[in-house]
Amino acid sequence: MQWVLFFMLVNSLMHPSPEEHIQKINMMLEEEEMAIIFLPLSDGEATLFKHASGKTVLLNTGAPHTERELKRWFEQFHVTEIDELILTSDDREYTGNVDWVMKTYEPMVIKEWKESKKYDPFPNFKISPLYVAHGDVTMSLQYGRLRLLYMAHADDDVEQKLMKLPLSDVNILKIAHFGLVDYPRTSFLKHIDPQVAIIFKKHGSWPNERLLERLYAAWIDCYETSRFGVIVVKCNLKEYDVMTF
Repeated sequence: MQWVLFFMLVNSLMHPSPEEHIQKINMMLEEEEMAIIFLPLSDGEATLFKHASGKTVLLNTGAPHTERELKRWFEQFHVTEIDELILTSDDREYTGNVDWVMKTYEPMVIKEWKESKKYDPFPNFKISPLYVAHGDVTMSLQYGRLRLLYMAHADDDVEQKLMKLPLSDVNILKIAHFGLVDYPRTSFLKHIDPQVAIIFKKHGSWPNERLLERLYAAWIDCYETSRFGVIVVKCNLKEYDVMTF
C-alpha cells in the first residue's frame, strides 16, 4: 500500500495543476531506511540524503541561479530542516547556493577533508574520503550494503590510486565533472563493477559520447538528471531500489 501511495504522489507531480501547486512527496521511510535524492537542477550538483530518523544531509548546493529550483525540490520532498551541508568542491557548480542554504537552514558545514578521516552523519552511514586534490574530494558513501562512489576527479592519478583499494562492492557511481571528459576508463569500471551511474547536468554541456558508450558496453544503467529528472535511491541496510520521475 505504501508503494501504491508513493506512485500516486509521483503521478500527481508529473501532471501538475494549472496553478502549478507544489505537490508534496512523502518518501514513507520506515525504520533504518534512507532515500538518496539526486536533484535535476538545470546547472550543477545537489543531492539529498533523508533518513527515517528525520535527519537530512545535503551534498552540494548546485550552481548560481538555481536557488528557485532547489527551493521547489526541497518543498516537494518535505525538507524543512537541513542538519548538515557537505561540500565536495569550491567550484561554482557545487557551491552556488551555499549562502541561501546557510541563511535558511543553518546546517553544520563539512568542507575540510583528509583521506584518513572518516565521517558518520548518522548510524550506519559512513563517509570515507578516498582522494583529496585540487580542492575536491572523491569519497565513498556507504549505508549498510549500499556503496555510492562519489567521483570528484577524472584522471589517471585518481583511478590508479582507487584501483589499489577494495572497491568491488560499489553499487552506484557518481560520474565526475558532469561526464564531460573521457573518464572513467574501462579498467577502472571493471575494478569497481557498479550497477548504476549518475550524471548531473552542466548548463550548455553534454556528456562525452565515448564515456556513455563505455558505460553502456559495461552494462551499467546510466541515469542523466537532464533526461530522467529526479533520481531517487531508496534503501535499507540490505537492498536498494532506483526510481525516476
